[in-house]
Amino acid sequence: MKKILFILLLSLLFISCADSKKFNIDGKEVRVEPYGWFNPEMKHDSINYKVSTINVIWSALLIETIIVPIVITGDQLYEPVSKKEYIKPK
Repeated sequence: MKKILFILLLSLLFISCADSKKFNIDGKEVRVEPYGWFNPEMKHDSINYKVSTINVIWSALLIETIIVPIVITGDQLYEPVSKKEYIKPK
């Protein structure tokens, strides 16, 4: 049973659907990674994020394992979507 749970957890780490993306920030190509409540310091202030729906669904389906939802949402709950556009006041 422990082997099956370990293999399931390991495979879920590879199939999470939150992707990192590259953005041009201050003239530099920056790779922005998804973040969760384990690592909120990874949030970049000039990037818009959205909740990774697939990761939430996986967490809901595997809620009985307890550890899988914690790992998935803790590490990759929010995924980068776009760069924030700042409008200068007139």
